[in-house]
Amino acid sequence: MNLLTPIADFANYLIFSLLVGHVVLQFVPESKKPSIQLPNRLLLISTLGIIIFTFIPVFSLILFFDDSVGFATAAATVLMSLQIGQGWLFITVFAIFLWLTIYLERSKYLQAFWIILMMIAIGYSSHVSTQSFVVGIFSQTTHFLMVMVWVGVVLLVSWFSKDKDHWTEFLQWFSPLAVVCMVNIFATGFVIMMTIDQPTEYLNGWATPYGRMLLFKHISIIPIIMFAIINGILSKRVSASSQYDPRTWLKAESVILLLVFYFTAVLGTLSPPFEMMENAKQTARVPTWIDWLLAKNLPLPIEIEFAPTFFSILLITTALLFLLLILISYRKMSPVFATVFGGCFILTLYLGLIFSCALYPIVRADIL
Repeated sequence: MNLLTPIADFANYLIFSLLVGHVVLQFVPESKKPSIQLPNRLLLISTLGIIIFTFIPVFSLILFFDDSVGFATAAATVLMSLQIGQGWLFITVFAIFLWLTIYLERSKYLQAFWIILMMIAIGYSSHVSTQSFVVGIFSQTTHFLMVMVWVGVVLLVSWFSKDKDHWTEFLQWFSPLAVVCMVNIFATGFVIMMTIDQPTEYLNGWATPYGRMLLFKHISIIPIIMFAIINGILSKRVSASSQYDPRTWLKAESVILLLVFYFTAVLGTLSPPFEMMENAKQTARVPTWIDWLLAKNLPLPIEIEFAPTFFSILLITTALLFLLLILISYRKMSPVFATVFGGCFILTLYLGLIFSCALYPIVRADIL
């Protein structure tokens, strides 16, 4: 079940982005967007899929309590007493109404209403809302909504558009929207990070799997910004060419965005650094470089200092060259190469930052 949870979360992000993108594009006139061909059956299946995939983490929690109190009691407790279970019940009800609205082809405003309620339910059941209820719900809901709007439009236009007509008109409204979404994502993401853990402990968090995956997620945002610059600014100069199809580069951006979805899905299954530090026990085993790379068997609690070496600087420099290659490949190569360069940048910069760190175990009196 632990393996299914990140897969289910990834599927949820993908489904939500499709539904939100579909709703957003309904508010855009036909003269300001490419022709989108999204099967209605896919929308209906996606809506039902949300009910199934959001239940998997809930079911995993029920199984966790099953051995101690029994399945029936565990199910009742999780669904009725815990925010994650209550949130799933709300999502289920709203998803059913959304399914009926899409099936009966009702108002786009009503579809948007049910989507927003589902977003609020996602924020309500999030980990950050258990730390700070009002701030957590608002920040998580806004963060999730902005991500889904941005990614949803990108996915639909890049993979489900029939042509590249009205591309200039599309960029005129989508580029500012993407900037607004990005600013909100950064702001709410910072609030979420401050609520879950102190920013001063960000570097020390790299000693945990949660901190490493969060680092992966943050690094992967950099090539997304590079692709956004290419698609939002540079493509305006050549979009009038009959041979140039900007959708191919938008597909490349969507691949990196899906990679962020994967990192976020895995992140949701890991314990935050403060929980691991509280339960940490010293270990006599000396960690190998593979342990350090994977954040396993480390002597928690730990203090990390940034101490670059020649090897780590070389890796970081190589990562910057991969980032430059994304820009160069815009005119000279296929977007497939740019996507590969983006993946190489993420991995290389991660290794460069990790190997730039020096760790110092902290001996605590209560665990001696």
